[in-house]
Amino acid sequence: MRVLRMQRATLALLALLTVAASCGDDAATTGSGTSSDPSTSAGSVSSTGETPTSTTTADTTADGSGEPPAGGWQVIAQLDAELGMAMSVWGSSAAEAMIAGGQQGDGESRGFVLRRDGDDWTPDALPADTPMLDWIGQAGDDVWTVGLLGTALRREGEAWVAHDTATTVTLWGVWGAASDDVWAVGGDGVADPPTLLHFDGASWSLVPLPTLPDDAHALFKVWGVDAEHVFVAGDGGVLLRLEVGEWVAEAPGSIAPFIALWGRGSSDGMAEVVAVGGRSNARVARFDGATWQDVVLMPAGLNGVWLDPDGTGTLVGRLGGIFELPAGSLDPVAVETPTNLVLHAVHGFDDGSRVAVGGSFDSAPPWVGIVLEHPGDASP
Repeated sequence: MRVLRMQRATLALLALLTVAASCGDDAATTGSGTSSDPSTSAGSVSSTGETPTSTTTADTTADGSGEPPAGGWQVIAQLDAELGMAMSVWGSSAAEAMIAGGQQGDGESRGFVLRRDGDDWTPDALPADTPMLDWIGQAGDDVWTVGLLGTALRREGEAWVAHDTATTVTLWGVWGAASDDVWAVGGDGVADPPTLLHFDGASWSLVPLPTLPDDAHALFKVWGVDAEHVFVAGDGGVLLRLEVGEWVAEAPGSIAPFIALWGRGSSDGMAEVVAVGGRSNARVARFDGATWQDVVLMPAGLNGVWLDPDGTGTLVGRLGGIFELPAGSLDPVAVETPTNLVLHAVHGFDDGSRVAVGGSFDSAPPWVGIVLEHPGDASP
């Protein structure tokens, strides 16, 4: 049964990352923090200019010159097939960033968390049999990562500890206002209903959802500005908002999925949020504190978004696409990219620097990964 479910997860994950669909489910992973030896499963992370022998990537510059764009986005690491693809990045600064991801196929799945140390990326020890991880993020003073098999790991001291999530579906996103107020979202993206979970500081529990479109089979990301302003993006064009303690579903303009969202607090205490997704075309929506505005654009589907404190967004997606979204706008502007691999997530920091991650998602496994960085200077 485990092998069949993992094969289903592999096929559905391919669908998510190539046409912004979703992934499959499996049995929940629990544990007490027993760690596997990272030296036996770390794989290879090569620095800029070095390509692992198991990695096949296209030209790593936008113009084919072999040189990265000056002052712009540059490839800083490539992950071989032993590690797999990079799904998410988070940290307090670019120098302290962490990446979550993994590899799966042939009935097996393995996850990783990489921690930046200067120019190197060092693998953290994870609980034994940790499967592929999809997202990493903060909840108060805690850091969580979630992924396949209902997996949720919390950083406790120097160890990652697995917690029972009371679900068997893949988890795609996690965010929390505090250590005892954490949300996680997921679903199989194929046939089953989407999943919303809450952690109260002691245990995870399933949370009832409002009525959603029949096409919604997963929730992909969750983000909030505080405990009272939390947002969720998902399959079937779903956008959810926590309103006076109740989840409210916004009417979707189309069934094209929203894959990611991010935002910022505004001066009046409300939240400004940008959601992205789409299939062959990109979908961008912006919440101004009262209503959503939604457009479909010509670029290929988008997978990741980060919003800086002034409301300017960085968007990433298929074909190595990187876009700047001006504050208050729904019209992203393409910038030079050093890769044509799929980019899945982006995160920015106080100094304006940003890190984006992705991999060979639009090909069959085994997958490889890529890490880009923007220095945060005045160039786009």
